[in-house]
Amino acid sequence: MSELLTVSEAALVLKCSEDAVVRRFAKLPGVIDLGRAETRTRRRYRVLRIPKAVLEKYLATKAGHPVHVEVPDRPERRRKNDGWENKAILNLAKAAVQNDCRDKKVFRRIMDRARVLTLVPENLWPEIDWLEDE
Repeated sequence: MSELLTVSEAALVLKCSEDAVVRRFAKLPGVIDLGRAETRTRRRYRVLRIPKAVLEKYLATKAGHPVHVEVPDRPERRRKNDGWENKAILNLAKAAVQNDCRDKKVFRRIMDRARVLTLVPENLWPEIDWLEDE
């Protein structure tokens, strides 16, 4: 089965608005509408999932040649949480125990590097190579 894309992901690939994606893809065969139908008292609500194959076929007909779509990685979804500090502490402690670490310098280095990462877009984090201290 083809990977399912959200409207925002398809809009990102097509470099157009989400409304334009909904207008273009809502009635195409293969597109899944998870929203609700319109009634006399309630407006229609659209939640589309667009198979990657449908998007590629649409683009191929427009371009006149086969098109392969690379979908950007989905960022990990996180919600704001009042207890985030405690979770971060527990996660760091678990990693330290698993790696048999009790060195204050290592904890300080982790803290400093985490602070630096907050200034860099998350999609660039994997490209960062840290220079070793000392």
